[in-house]
Amino acid sequence: MVARLMAFTVWLLLGGSVAYWGLQLLARPLAMPASVLPAAEGRATQVDLGRLLGVVAAEPVAAPTVEASSRLRLLGVVAPKSARAAQAGEGVALIEVDGVARTVRVGAVVDGDLRLLRVDARSASLGLMGQAPAQVLELAPPATPALGSLPPAVPSNVVLGGNPPGTQQQAAPAVPSVYGLPLAASAAGGPPPR
Repeated sequence: MVARLMAFTVWLLLGGSVAYWGLQLLARPLAMPASVLPAAEGRATQVDLGRLLGVVAAEPVAAPTVEASSRLRLLGVVAPKSARAAQAGEGVALIEVDGVARTVRVGAVVDGDLRLLRVDARSASLGLMGQAPAQVLELAPPATPALGSLPPAVPSNVVLGGNPPGTQQQAAPAVPSVYGLPLAASAAGGPPPR
């Protein structure tokens, strides 16, 4: 009996081992998100051997300068209502810089040296701190409302809260009652059996 139990235990362990290693070899790993780079492909491990081998670096070409007004677009503003709050430097603007929308408070850096100096009801002023505004971004004018007229109202066939006009409800004949029972039932033999 002990020999059979030992053989069963050995075969059970062998089957478990085969199943474990079979799953390890046949299972596919989860895919990495596209935004994640493996450690071997990171920029920190790349080394420029050109300087070591005596290669002369080419003169860097200056990137073409793009005017700030074409890169910035005002999407929305939260302007203070009172002049005192506006002088205190309150307000927030939603400004798109190179296609990326950002929320900017008055006094914060928008791009490079440009700061948000003032926010009005439909505009935002940008410039260097302590100087006159160098650029004013304006919101696009609102779309004109659709004008027209509605069709005349048509009376509804549905009457809420009662009978439609012109119909009479048949009233039941009034039968005197005693304790909630019609008088005829109470006179016939007293209260009904319970």
